[in-house]
Amino acid sequence: MAPRDPIVCIVGAGPAGLVVAHLLHQAGISNLVLERQRADELRTRMKAGMIEHRTVELLGAHDLSGTIVAHGTRVGACEFRADGEAFVLDYARLCRGRGHSIYPQQELVGDWAEQLLAAGGEIVFGVEATGVEAHGDGAVVTAVDGSTGAATAIECEVVACCDGAAGAFTAGVDVASAAYPFRWLTLIAAVPPSTRGTIYGLHPRGFAGQMHRSPTMSRFMLEVPAGDGLDDWPNDRIWAELRDRLAAEGRSPIEQGELVERDLLDLRVRVCEPMQRGRVFFAGDAAHLITPAGGKGMNIAIQDAVELAAGLHERYGEREDGRRLARYSETRLPCVWRQQEFSNLMLSLFTSGAAPDGAEGRAFSYGLRRARLDQIVNDPLFSRWFAHAYAGVDG
Repeated sequence: MAPRDPIVCIVGAGPAGLVVAHLLHQAGISNLVLERQRADELRTRMKAGMIEHRTVELLGAHDLSGTIVAHGTRVGACEFRADGEAFVLDYARLCRGRGHSIYPQQELVGDWAEQLLAAGGEIVFGVEATGVEAHGDGAVVTAVDGSTGAATAIECEVVACCDGAAGAFTAGVDVASAAYPFRWLTLIAAVPPSTRGTIYGLHPRGFAGQMHRSPTMSRFMLEVPAGDGLDDWPNDRIWAELRDRLAAEGRSPIEQGELVERDLLDLRVRVCEPMQRGRVFFAGDAAHLITPAGGKGMNIAIQDAVELAAGLHERYGEREDGRRLARYSETRLPCVWRQQEFSNLMLSLFTSGAAPDGAEGRAFSYGLRRARLDQIVNDPLFSRWFAHAYAGVDG
Protein backbone atom coordinates (compact mmCIF):
# COMPACT_ATOMS: atom_id res chain seq x y z
CA MET A 1 0.00 0.00 0.00
CA ALA A 2 1.35 3.46 -0.91
CA PRO A 3 2.18 5.69 2.04
CA ARG A 4 -0.34 8.36 2.94
CA ASP A 5 0.23 11.98 1.97
CA PRO A 6 1.16 13.70 4.21
CA ILE A 7 3.32 11.06 5.78
CA VAL A 8 3.70 13.22 8.90
CA CYS A 9 1.09 15.59 10.31
CA ILE A 10 2.78 18.13 12.59
CA VAL A 11 0.58 19.83 15.17
CA GLY A 12 1.95 23.27 16.05
CA ALA A 13 4.17 25.80 14.26
CA GLY A 14 6.35 26.58 17.25
CA PRO A 15 10.10 25.93 17.42
CA ALA A 16 9.74 22.13 17.66
CA GLY A 17 7.09 21.79 14.95
CA LEU A 18 8.89 24.01 12.47
CA VAL A 19 12.24 22.28 12.98
CA VAL A 20 10.60 18.90 12.34
CA ALA A 21 8.90 20.32 9.23
CA HIS A 22 12.11 21.87 7.86
CA LEU A 23 14.16 18.70 8.34
CA LEU A 24 11.50 16.47 6.81
CA HIS A 25 11.10 18.87 3.89
CA GLN A 26 14.86 18.83 3.32
CA ALA A 27 14.69 15.01 3.31
CA GLY A 28 11.81 14.93 0.81
CA ILE A 29 9.33 13.44 3.30
CA SER A 30 5.84 14.90 2.88
CA ASN A 31 4.46 16.73 5.89
CA LEU A 32 1.73 19.18 6.82
CA VAL A 33 1.83 21.66 9.72
CA LEU A 34 -1.39 22.66 11.51
CA GLU A 35 -1.19 25.90 13.49
CA ARG A 36 -4.06 27.35 15.52
CA GLN A 37 -2.78 30.95 15.23
CA ARG A 38 -3.10 33.05 12.09
CA ALA A 39 0.12 33.71 10.19
CA ASP A 40 0.11 37.37 11.26
CA GLU A 41 -0.02 36.35 14.94
CA LEU A 42 3.23 34.36 15.04
CA ARG A 43 5.41 37.37 15.87
CA THR A 44 2.97 39.24 18.10
CA ARG A 45 3.72 37.90 21.58
CA MET A 46 7.20 38.07 23.07
CA LYS A 47 8.49 34.77 24.37
CA ALA A 48 11.75 33.10 25.34
CA GLY A 49 15.02 34.06 23.73
CA MET A 50 17.99 32.25 25.30
CA ILE A 51 19.52 29.76 22.84
CA GLU A 52 22.21 27.40 24.09
CA HIS A 53 25.52 26.93 22.33
CA ARG A 54 24.68 23.29 21.59
CA THR A 55 21.33 24.29 20.10
CA VAL A 56 22.94 26.79 17.71
CA GLU A 57 25.48 24.14 16.70
CA LEU A 58 22.72 21.60 16.13
CA LEU A 59 20.68 24.02 14.03
CA GLY A 60 23.77 25.04 12.07
CA ALA A 61 24.30 21.44 10.97
CA HIS A 62 20.86 21.62 9.32
CA ASP A 63 21.12 25.15 7.84
CA LEU A 64 18.65 26.59 10.37
CA SER A 65 20.89 28.86 12.44
CA GLY A 66 21.39 31.63 9.88
CA THR A 67 18.85 34.06 11.28
CA ILE A 68 20.19 33.55 14.83
CA VAL A 69 23.79 34.14 13.78
CA ALA A 70 22.91 37.14 11.62
CA HIS A 71 20.50 38.93 13.95
CA GLY A 72 20.99 37.48 17.43
CA THR A 73 23.11 38.83 20.27
CA ARG A 74 25.95 36.82 21.76
CA VAL A 75 26.26 36.85 25.55
CA GLY A 76 28.67 35.11 27.87
CA ALA A 77 28.11 36.59 31.32
CA CYS A 78 25.25 36.82 33.78
CA GLU A 79 24.92 38.79 36.97
CA PHE A 80 23.56 37.77 40.35
CA ARG A 81 22.46 40.45 42.80
CA ALA A 82 21.95 39.84 46.51
CA ASP A 83 22.16 41.95 49.66
CA GLY A 84 23.08 45.04 47.65
CA GLU A 85 26.05 43.35 45.95
CA ALA A 86 26.54 42.32 42.31
CA PHE A 87 28.31 39.06 41.41
CA VAL A 88 29.27 38.62 37.75
CA LEU A 89 29.81 35.13 36.35
CA ASP A 90 31.80 35.11 33.10
CA TYR A 91 30.55 31.70 32.11
CA ALA A 92 31.82 31.93 28.51
CA ARG A 93 35.36 32.20 29.84
CA LEU A 94 34.83 28.93 31.70
CA CYS A 95 33.51 27.37 28.46
CA ARG A 96 36.40 28.45 26.22
CA GLY A 97 34.52 31.41 24.79
CA ARG A 98 31.22 29.64 24.17
CA GLY A 99 28.07 31.25 25.51
CA HIS A 100 24.46 31.94 24.60
CA SER A 101 22.75 33.55 21.66
CA ILE A 102 19.78 35.80 22.36
CA TYR A 103 17.10 35.90 19.67
CA PRO A 104 13.40 36.24 20.50
CA GLN A 105 11.46 33.03 20.01
CA GLN A 106 8.57 34.76 18.24
CA GLU A 107 10.98 36.23 15.67
CA LEU A 108 12.69 32.87 15.15
CA VAL A 109 9.33 31.14 14.64
CA GLY A 110 8.26 33.84 12.20
CA ASP A 111 11.52 33.53 10.26
CA TRP A 112 11.33 29.75 10.05
CA ALA A 113 7.68 29.76 8.97
CA GLU A 114 8.41 32.19 6.14
CA GLN A 115 11.46 30.19 5.07
CA LEU A 116 9.49 26.93 5.07
CA LEU A 117 6.68 28.37 2.96
CA ALA A 118 9.19 29.91 0.54
CA ALA A 119 10.83 26.48 0.16
CA GLY A 120 7.51 24.86 -0.72
CA GLY A 121 6.53 23.52 2.70
CA GLU A 122 2.90 23.58 3.81
CA ILE A 123 1.50 25.28 6.93
CA VAL A 124 -2.24 25.59 7.46
CA PHE A 125 -2.89 28.54 9.77
CA GLY A 126 -5.97 29.19 11.89
CA VAL A 127 -6.74 25.50 12.35
CA GLU A 128 -6.75 23.87 15.78
CA ALA A 129 -6.14 20.14 16.17
CA THR A 130 -8.75 18.68 18.52
CA GLY A 131 -7.79 15.01 18.67
CA VAL A 132 -5.94 12.12 17.13
CA GLU A 133 -6.86 8.51 16.56
CA ALA A 134 -4.00 6.14 15.89
CA HIS A 135 -4.50 2.66 14.47
CA GLY A 136 -2.29 -0.14 13.28
CA ASP A 137 -1.03 1.38 10.06
CA GLY A 138 -1.71 5.10 10.41
CA ALA A 139 -3.39 7.92 12.25
CA VAL A 140 -6.14 10.49 11.77
CA VAL A 141 -5.92 14.03 13.15
CA THR A 142 -9.19 15.88 13.62
CA ALA A 143 -9.14 19.67 13.48
CA VAL A 144 -11.42 22.70 13.40
CA ASP A 145 -11.04 25.86 11.33
CA GLY A 146 -10.98 28.76 13.77
CA SER A 147 -12.76 31.21 11.45
CA THR A 148 -15.47 29.00 9.94
CA GLY A 149 -15.88 26.24 12.53
CA ALA A 150 -15.56 23.66 9.77
CA ALA A 151 -14.21 20.29 10.88
CA THR A 152 -11.61 18.38 8.94
CA ALA A 153 -9.65 15.14 9.25
CA ILE A 154 -6.11 14.47 8.04
CA GLU A 155 -4.98 10.91 7.42
CA CYS A 156 -1.26 10.33 7.86
CA GLU A 157 1.31 7.76 8.86
CA VAL A 158 2.60 9.56 11.97
CA VAL A 159 1.63 12.54 14.12
CA ALA A 160 4.22 14.88 15.64
CA CYS A 161 2.45 16.71 18.48
CA CYS A 162 4.42 19.93 19.02
CA ASP A 163 1.81 22.46 20.12
CA GLY A 164 1.98 22.10 23.89
CA ALA A 165 -1.66 21.03 24.18
CA ALA A 166 -0.77 17.58 25.39
CA GLY A 167 -4.04 16.91 27.17
CA ALA A 168 -5.93 16.02 24.01
CA PHE A 169 -3.26 13.61 22.82
CA THR A 170 -1.53 11.97 25.81
CA ALA A 171 -4.28 9.65 27.08
CA GLY A 172 -2.61 6.47 28.27
CA VAL A 173 0.83 8.05 28.74
CA ASP A 174 2.29 8.28 32.24
CA VAL A 175 2.89 11.87 33.32
CA ALA A 176 5.11 13.01 36.19
CA SER A 177 4.10 16.53 37.24
CA ALA A 178 4.30 19.07 40.05
CA ALA A 179 3.18 22.64 40.81
CA TYR A 180 5.09 25.24 42.82
CA PRO A 181 3.41 27.29 45.58
CA PHE A 182 4.12 30.73 44.09
CA ARG A 183 3.71 32.61 40.82
CA TRP A 184 5.90 34.77 38.62
CA LEU A 185 4.69 38.07 37.30
CA THR A 186 6.11 38.17 33.74
CA LEU A 187 6.57 41.50 32.05
CA ILE A 188 7.76 42.93 28.75
CA ALA A 189 8.94 46.52 29.07
CA ALA A 190 10.11 49.12 26.58
CA VAL A 191 13.37 49.43 28.51
CA PRO A 192 16.92 48.75 27.25
CA PRO A 193 18.68 45.89 29.06
CA SER A 194 20.83 47.03 31.96
CA THR A 195 23.57 44.58 30.96
CA ARG A 196 24.24 42.37 27.93
CA GLY A 197 23.39 39.25 29.93
CA THR A 198 20.68 38.24 32.37
CA ILE A 199 20.37 39.73 35.86
CA TYR A 200 19.11 37.42 38.61
CA GLY A 201 18.05 39.03 41.86
CA LEU A 202 18.00 37.01 45.11
CA HIS A 203 15.96 38.77 47.75
CA PRO A 204 14.29 37.71 51.02
CA ARG A 205 10.92 38.72 49.52
CA GLY A 206 11.48 36.66 46.40
CA PHE A 207 13.06 36.50 42.97
CA ALA A 208 13.38 39.27 40.40
CA GLY A 209 15.09 39.11 37.04
CA GLN A 210 15.82 41.12 33.91
CA MET A 211 16.38 39.31 30.61
CA HIS A 212 17.64 40.69 27.32
CA ARG A 213 15.12 40.58 24.45
CA SER A 214 16.28 43.30 22.08
CA PRO A 215 18.31 46.53 22.24
CA THR A 216 15.16 48.39 23.32
CA MET A 217 13.08 45.73 25.10
CA SER A 218 13.56 43.73 28.30
CA ARG A 219 11.72 40.88 29.94
CA PHE A 220 11.27 41.15 33.69
CA MET A 221 10.15 38.47 36.13
CA LEU A 222 8.96 39.00 39.68
CA GLU A 223 8.05 36.33 42.22
CA VAL A 224 4.66 36.99 43.83
CA PRO A 225 2.42 35.02 46.23
CA ALA A 226 0.30 32.27 44.68
CA GLY A 227 -2.96 34.07 45.50
CA ASP A 228 -2.03 37.39 43.88
CA GLY A 229 -3.64 38.61 40.67
CA LEU A 230 -2.66 41.29 38.17
CA ASP A 231 -4.82 43.84 39.99
CA ASP A 232 -2.64 43.39 43.09
CA TRP A 233 0.35 44.67 41.13
CA PRO A 234 -0.16 48.16 39.68
CA ASN A 235 2.73 49.60 37.69
CA ASP A 236 4.12 51.72 40.52
CA ARG A 237 4.33 48.72 42.82
CA ILE A 238 5.97 46.60 40.12
CA TRP A 239 8.72 49.13 39.42
CA ALA A 240 9.36 49.81 43.11
CA GLU A 241 9.76 46.09 43.81
CA LEU A 242 11.99 45.53 40.77
CA ARG A 243 14.24 48.42 41.76
CA ASP A 244 14.47 47.14 45.33
CA ARG A 245 15.11 43.49 44.54
CA LEU A 246 17.64 44.26 41.79
CA ALA A 247 19.48 47.04 43.61
CA ALA A 248 23.27 46.69 43.90
CA GLU A 249 26.10 48.98 44.89
CA GLY A 250 27.83 50.45 41.85
CA ARG A 251 24.91 49.62 39.56
CA SER A 252 22.41 52.16 38.21
CA PRO A 253 18.81 51.66 39.31
CA ILE A 254 16.62 49.66 36.92
CA GLU A 255 15.32 52.01 34.24
CA GLN A 256 11.55 52.43 34.25
CA GLY A 257 9.44 52.43 31.07
CA GLU A 258 6.19 51.34 29.44
CA LEU A 259 4.99 47.86 30.37
CA VAL A 260 4.03 46.38 27.02
CA GLU A 261 2.86 43.01 28.37
CA ARG A 262 1.85 41.79 31.82
CA ASP A 263 0.99 38.21 32.70
CA LEU A 264 1.02 35.77 35.60
CA LEU A 265 2.84 32.47 35.28
CA ASP A 266 1.91 29.53 37.49
CA LEU A 267 5.06 27.45 37.70
CA ARG A 268 4.32 23.86 36.77
CA VAL A 269 6.53 21.04 35.54
CA ARG A 270 5.61 17.90 33.66
CA VAL A 271 7.32 15.04 31.84
CA CYS A 272 5.52 12.45 29.71
CA GLU A 273 7.02 8.96 29.83
CA PRO A 274 7.28 7.76 27.15
CA MET A 275 7.26 10.75 24.81
CA GLN A 276 5.10 8.84 22.36
CA ARG A 277 1.91 6.86 22.10
CA GLY A 278 1.95 4.45 19.19
CA ARG A 279 2.20 6.59 16.06
CA VAL A 280 1.87 9.85 18.00
CA PHE A 281 5.15 11.46 19.10
CA PHE A 282 5.45 14.41 21.50
CA ALA A 283 8.08 17.15 21.35
CA GLY A 284 8.60 20.40 23.23
CA ASP A 285 5.91 21.50 25.68
CA ALA A 286 3.63 18.68 24.54
CA ALA A 287 6.17 16.26 26.01
CA HIS A 288 7.41 18.26 28.97
CA LEU A 289 6.88 21.56 30.73
CA ILE A 290 9.86 23.21 32.39
CA THR A 291 10.11 26.40 34.41
CA PRO A 292 11.70 29.47 32.78
CA ALA A 293 14.55 29.31 35.32
CA GLY A 294 17.70 28.72 33.29
CA GLY A 295 16.09 29.38 29.89
CA LYS A 296 15.96 25.74 28.79
CA GLY A 297 12.44 25.36 27.36
CA MET A 298 12.98 26.35 23.71
CA ASN A 299 16.30 24.51 23.67
CA ILE A 300 14.98 21.10 24.68
CA ALA A 301 12.06 21.58 22.29
CA ILE A 302 14.45 22.10 19.37
CA GLN A 303 16.66 19.21 20.48
CA ASP A 304 13.57 16.94 20.67
CA ALA A 305 12.63 18.01 17.17
CA VAL A 306 16.02 17.27 15.64
CA GLU A 307 16.05 13.76 17.12
CA LEU A 308 12.43 13.08 16.14
CA ALA A 309 13.02 14.28 12.58
CA ALA A 310 16.13 12.07 12.31
CA GLY A 311 14.11 9.02 13.36
CA LEU A 312 11.29 9.88 10.94
CA HIS A 313 13.81 10.36 8.14
CA GLU A 314 15.35 6.96 8.72
CA ARG A 315 11.93 5.30 8.93
CA TYR A 316 10.25 6.97 5.96
CA GLY A 317 13.30 7.75 3.84
CA GLU A 318 15.31 5.39 1.67
CA ARG A 319 16.63 3.37 4.62
CA GLU A 320 13.15 2.36 5.85
CA ASP A 321 14.73 1.60 9.21
CA GLY A 322 12.51 2.29 12.21
CA ARG A 323 14.97 1.53 15.00
CA ARG A 324 16.00 5.13 15.73
CA LEU A 325 12.38 6.30 15.75
CA ALA A 326 11.48 3.49 18.15
CA ARG A 327 14.21 4.72 20.52
CA TYR A 328 13.06 8.36 20.46
CA SER A 329 11.82 8.41 24.06
CA GLU A 330 14.75 6.35 25.29
CA THR A 331 17.14 8.82 23.66
CA ARG A 332 15.47 12.05 24.74
CA LEU A 333 14.20 11.41 28.26
CA PRO A 334 17.61 11.37 30.03
CA CYS A 335 18.38 14.76 28.42
CA VAL A 336 14.98 16.13 29.41
CA TRP A 337 15.40 15.06 33.03
CA ARG A 338 18.88 16.62 33.21
CA GLN A 339 17.45 19.92 32.05
CA GLN A 340 14.57 19.62 34.51
CA GLU A 341 17.07 19.06 37.31
CA PHE A 342 19.11 22.11 36.29
CA SER A 343 15.98 24.25 36.08
CA ASN A 344 14.93 23.06 39.53
CA LEU A 345 18.38 23.93 40.90
CA MET A 346 18.06 27.44 39.48
CA LEU A 347 14.57 27.79 40.90
CA SER A 348 15.75 26.72 44.36
CA LEU A 349 18.44 29.42 44.13
CA PHE A 350 16.00 32.14 43.13
CA THR A 351 12.78 31.68 45.02
CA SER A 352 11.56 32.27 48.54
CA GLY A 353 8.10 30.77 48.00
CA ALA A 354 9.02 27.28 49.20
CA ALA A 355 10.68 28.51 52.40
CA PRO A 356 9.50 27.15 55.76
CA ASP A 357 6.87 29.22 57.55
CA GLY A 358 7.91 32.01 59.85
CA ALA A 359 10.70 34.57 59.88
CA GLU A 360 13.30 32.06 61.11
CA GLY A 361 12.40 29.57 58.38
CA ARG A 362 12.64 32.26 55.70
CA ALA A 363 16.00 33.39 57.05
CA PHE A 364 17.29 29.80 56.97
CA SER A 365 16.06 29.35 53.38
CA TYR A 366 17.75 32.58 52.31
CA GLY A 367 20.98 31.44 53.93
CA LEU A 368 20.88 28.26 51.86
CA ARG A 369 20.34 30.28 48.70
CA ARG A 370 23.31 32.53 49.47
CA ALA A 371 25.46 29.44 50.07
CA ARG A 372 24.47 28.11 46.63
CA LEU A 373 25.30 31.47 45.06
CA ASP A 374 28.71 31.43 46.75
CA GLN A 375 29.39 28.02 45.18
CA ILE A 376 28.38 29.22 41.72
CA VAL A 377 30.59 32.30 41.88
CA ASN A 378 33.58 31.15 43.95
CA ASP A 379 33.96 27.35 43.83
CA PRO A 380 36.09 26.60 40.72
CA LEU A 381 34.72 23.10 40.15
CA PHE A 382 31.10 24.06 40.76
CA SER A 383 31.50 27.23 38.67
CA ARG A 384 32.82 25.24 35.72
CA TRP A 385 30.00 22.67 35.94
CA PHE A 386 27.41 25.42 36.26
CA ALA A 387 28.82 27.37 33.32
CA HIS A 388 28.68 24.38 30.99
CA ALA A 389 25.17 23.40 32.11
CA TYR A 390 23.90 26.97 31.86
CA ALA A 391 25.41 27.74 28.44
CA GLY A 392 24.62 24.32 27.01
CA VAL A 393 28.22 23.41 26.22
CA ASP A 394 29.34 19.80 25.90
CA GLY A 395 32.97 19.16 26.78
